[in-house]
Amino acid sequence: MLGRNIARKSCASLRLYHSNPIEHVNPLHIKPLTYGKQSPQYKVLSLALQEYVPKHGFTERSIVESLNKLGYPSSMISSIGASNSPSFVHSSTAVMELMKFQLVDKRYRLTEGINPDITPHYKLPSLEHLLLKRLEMDKPVGEQLTDLMSQLAIPSGFLFETAIPELHRLSDDMIYYSNEKDHHDSAWYAKRMAVSSTYIGSQLFMAQDRSHDFRETFAFAKDKLHRVMRLGEYYNNTEEFAWYTLMSTVNLVKSQLVRG
Repeated sequence: MLGRNIARKSCASLRLYHSNPIEHVNPLHIKPLTYGKQSPQYKVLSLALQEYVPKHGFTERSIVESLNKLGYPSSMISSIGASNSPSFVHSSTAVMELMKFQLVDKRYRLTEGINPDITPHYKLPSLEHLLLKRLEMDKPVGEQLTDLMSQLAIPSGFLFETAIPELHRLSDDMIYYSNEKDHHDSAWYAKRMAVSSTYIGSQLFMAQDRSHDFRETFAFAKDKLHRVMRLGEYYNNTEEFAWYTLMSTVNLVKSQLVRG
């Protein structure tokens, strides 16, 4: 199929038809971010995510406090996220960049140190391990997930160009770097949709979870992954179904347009 030979045309949207090692090479910039790890933008957003987002959420206040602690002028916030689409609702382009950073940086950190090209397949981590590891990364901002996901789900250029592609890149990475057997053609889509569904459902659960250390979320995630991957059970949550259907439909339409 043509898709097997089409390289990703932009950092914001499309992947190869099947997993391919060229898509998982560690770059100097962690696309779709436009700056490297030594840049002021990366340092500001990284600190904001670690220290201030858990307290203040995905807001300009978190970014400004990070700027102040690092000794940068508060006016620098105007240059953060300048490459994003126009702001929506009450979120500035800087806040949009902070949300993008949350998605992209954690996706890259999830698979650091894993090399499927030299590691025997049976020694790679399980898909469940990577899913739970990614959810573990969300724990510090667990109380802010409701606001984050509500902002990401707003129909906008940011949703179509950043949130949707990042969800599918995450699912693809979790399968590629795990010992899960991959498939071709329609099964390729089905498996990635199952992983995306599981992660989104688990995030929605975590946003409302009040159990100690989110223990119920991790139990939910393991059970749901088993059901969708082994038993073929999809979409038993109305809110999850509506949110995920929007994202998967847009992404599949875009992929078909490229292939045509």
